[in-house]
Amino acid sequence: MAEAILFGVAQKMIANLGSQIFQEIGSLWGVKDELQNIKSAVSRIQAVLQDAAEQQNHNHQVRDWLEKLKDVVYDADDLLGEFFTEASRRRAKSGNKIKKEVRTFFSSSNQVAFRFEMSGKIKAMRKKLDAVAKENRDFNLKVSPPEKYSLNMQREETHSFVPNEKVIGREGDKEAIIELLLEPNDEENLSVIPIVGIGGLGKTTLAQFVYNDENVNKHFELKMWVCVSDSFELKIIVEKIIASATGKKPEDLHIDQLQKFLRENIDKKKYLLVLDDVWNESHNKWDELKRLLMGGAKGSKIVITTRVQLVAEITSPVSIYTLKGLSEDESWSLFEQIAFRKGQETNIPRLIEIGKEILVRCQGVPLAIKSIGSVLCLEKTESKWSRVKDNVLTNILQPGDDIFPILKLSYDHLPSHLKSCFAYCSVFPKDYEIEKEMVVQLWIAHGFIQFSNTKQQQLEEVANEYFKDLLWRSFFEEVEDMLGNLKYKMHDLIHDLAESVAMVDCKLVDMDSKNVGEKIRHICCPFFIGFSCNETLNLLVKAKKMRTLLLLSNKYSLDKPMLNTMTLNFRSLRALGGRAITSVPNSIGNLIHLKYLDLSRSHCIITLPESITRLWNLQTLKVFFCSRLEELPKDIKELVNLRHLDDNECESLSNMPRGLGQLTCLQTLPLFVVSKDSSSISKHVGGLGELNQLNNIRGTLKITHLERLEGANSECKAANISGKRHLEELMLRWDQ
Repeated sequence: MAEAILFGVAQKMIANLGSQIFQEIGSLWGVKDELQNIKSAVSRIQAVLQDAAEQQNHNHQVRDWLEKLKDVVYDADDLLGEFFTEASRRRAKSGNKIKKEVRTFFSSSNQVAFRFEMSGKIKAMRKKLDAVAKENRDFNLKVSPPEKYSLNMQREETHSFVPNEKVIGREGDKEAIIELLLEPNDEENLSVIPIVGIGGLGKTTLAQFVYNDENVNKHFELKMWVCVSDSFELKIIVEKIIASATGKKPEDLHIDQLQKFLRENIDKKKYLLVLDDVWNESHNKWDELKRLLMGGAKGSKIVITTRVQLVAEITSPVSIYTLKGLSEDESWSLFEQIAFRKGQETNIPRLIEIGKEILVRCQGVPLAIKSIGSVLCLEKTESKWSRVKDNVLTNILQPGDDIFPILKLSYDHLPSHLKSCFAYCSVFPKDYEIEKEMVVQLWIAHGFIQFSNTKQQQLEEVANEYFKDLLWRSFFEEVEDMLGNLKYKMHDLIHDLAESVAMVDCKLVDMDSKNVGEKIRHICCPFFIGFSCNETLNLLVKAKKMRTLLLLSNKYSLDKPMLNTMTLNFRSLRALGGRAITSVPNSIGNLIHLKYLDLSRSHCIITLPESITRLWNLQTLKVFFCSRLEELPKDIKELVNLRHLDDNECESLSNMPRGLGQLTCLQTLPLFVVSKDSSSISKHVGGLGELNQLNNIRGTLKITHLERLEGANSECKAANISGKRHLEELMLRWDQ
């Protein structure tokens, strides 16, 4: 399924090549026809991607062609990005007087040489694309008609609270588990109750159902919930247990400190601990953890959810609870709730008949029922329901077969723009709590978001609709973090599906990773390999064409020399983020394609290099909670494409730079600091007047140090607060 992300890249290239700026520059550089030919070649390629994706499973020649195609398209995108950046930068410098500027630009010999070099590269790239596009003729690939994207689909608003009556068919299971939890145990301080069942049965939902029960709340003095997933590392699990118990994650503590802290928190308390999604099959690892949990009061319980019987057995449980599928009636109730959202279709007997035939293959698995129900909800005719039924019966021959084909079928029914976005999310670790804002910004950075043809919308608004669509189709699920903030997760079977369709494009680098190949484009490191930056970088160095690098660990620092090595090696990066970044080198300015830069929570960064302002394409700059950051780059006005500047919680910021007000694309600016130096005195410091034209700002705006204003009335009027109609919250602060 290598076509998923590739489709999004191709779509972006076609849109860029059709833009006015490409056409104008193409004429003046003498490559207009070449650019048009590239656009035609990419359009032809994109049109057959869907059929190629289906054929590659049984035709290795198509699979090899797709791999070759992917390399050529990515290289072409990099080249066109370089071309587009240079052209756009010069257009802006000239005040959009592009013809005059380009003629001036080409008057010197060195610029003529640059033009000649770029023109040669574009012609060579066109030949490469033509050659690889011609190869598909041998495969007789079918051309897919262009999809019409619409945001007019009607759906219910979603929310995080699931009332008891919404959990279908699990009341008996809930009562049985609660009975085991409330059962007194005078012999042991701690007993274990595993819930075992295949993926998608609803083990986590059942555990949540039990965890939030009123009788359970009264019975236990302390409740803790930990999502364990693939990695059963003692230190990580203990940190998560402490975070759940106290509401605060411990920072930079050694295991000896952690175990003392844990035992203090559970000492003589009757507690309930849920360990969700456990895969550990090592007796020693389990015993090591259990020893640390023995200090609670008698009657303390651990509930484990797992797919594996052996995992349950090594915990020496008092009882293993094996979860079964929903009954036929319960399955129909859940299916009906999703597939017939408006209710009127339940009056069509043939649809009911087809739906029940499909349900036989779902084996009572709620995830499969929800996935197929979401597909059918969008189809209103008997013929389309019959086609879905035939697909299900073809792929799942017997009841009892794996439900993965049903999930794959729900993916196959996604429009292509959603396939790209979904596949990209495989870059995140399993059970990672995803922030919607972050994912939306990453999708936009990679060009996966198409402008709506029917509405005047910001890209972020369209991306939010994409996200809602995937949520509504059960590809995401809502969760709350320990602070009560709304986040999102992918069920681990859905994550498996995302990995299978992204293939080698996305890579999660974990402790078991031995090699990272050059074909990988999107990489996430939840923690450093071998707990060392150098080991991690040595592992990544082959992936020179990577476009995403997310370093999620905050345990170890990534210093200036290390980041310098990365910026020199990974020139195709579109997105770079990491809690471990302690300093930013001047070489950051070489990442001309970079659109997303997250430096959040770095307490070492005091200033940012001015070379950041060479990042012409930068859309998102996050310096959230960089507590020691004193100022933003003086020439920040050069970042004309900046849409999000997250400077929230940057309490050391002393001023806002002059020219900030020229960034009229800005939608996020949570903090504006009034300088102690008058803007009339310092040529680098901006006053409140910088806010005048920033009328796209959304969400929260906090203006601090208002006591520093001298001409308060005139400055406040200059800020034009009344013009900021998208603001949801305005905070004004005076300090003594």
